[in-house]
Amino acid sequence: MAMFQNRRRRVILETPSFCAWWNWWAYSSTTALVWIAACGSIERHLLIFHNGIMATRKRRFFLHILPMLTAIVCSYTFYFVVIVFHSCDDYWDYTALLCLLPCYIYSESTVALYDFVMHTMMPLSIVTVANVALVIRVLWQKRNQQRDWQRKWKLAAHLILIAIFFMITWYPLAINSIIYMYTSSSVSTDLQVKYFFFLPSLMEMTLPIVSVFFLPDFKKVVFRFRQNTIIPQNLNY
Repeated sequence: MAMFQNRRRRVILETPSFCAWWNWWAYSSTTALVWIAACGSIERHLLIFHNGIMATRKRRFFLHILPMLTAIVCSYTFYFVVIVFHSCDDYWDYTALLCLLPCYIYSESTVALYDFVMHTMMPLSIVTVANVALVIRVLWQKRNQQRDWQRKWKLAAHLILIAIFFMITWYPLAINSIIYMYTSSSVSTDLQVKYFFFLPSLMEMTLPIVSVFFLPDFKKVVFRFRQNTIIPQNLNY
């Protein structure tokens, strides 16, 4: 839908209900993705340093499945309430990405602040802190214990690279959101709608490619060269 809007310079359906649905879907999906990444950053500590913690089905449910489900359900429920069942009047722009902004962002400062802290800054902080702590733990273990260090470093490097992508694609959006909340600048709105809203999409497109390169034996399978040996043959006439 975003690509279609960029091409036509107008949304697919120019109705308030479509704009509300598009905002609900985009905000909910993006927030769920960020919180899942935050849960995954914490979970990777458990997988690297506590190998048997996911051994039972009950532990896998409470430590892996339940946090992910909670992030998804809470994200979609929150934005359904604040975007669909809101007390403010929306002013949709059918020429802008996502029809511009839902009204709670500029009309209800308390809700907007809660949304920003809970759904942007908190998960981003968890991703950042968890990965910095992971690097420190891995390096500290290398100093004290060499056994199985290489495998753990590969897992840590994978997560660190993902965290870097998250920071590159999300922190500009977060910082600009703070500026808009306190200044209501038209320049900030323009940057948010035209540029920063697209950055998380880059994360979604590049993350699978990055993950593939960290699969076991990926380079051996993809980049292996077949060696052909030429053996002279005796010809009988």
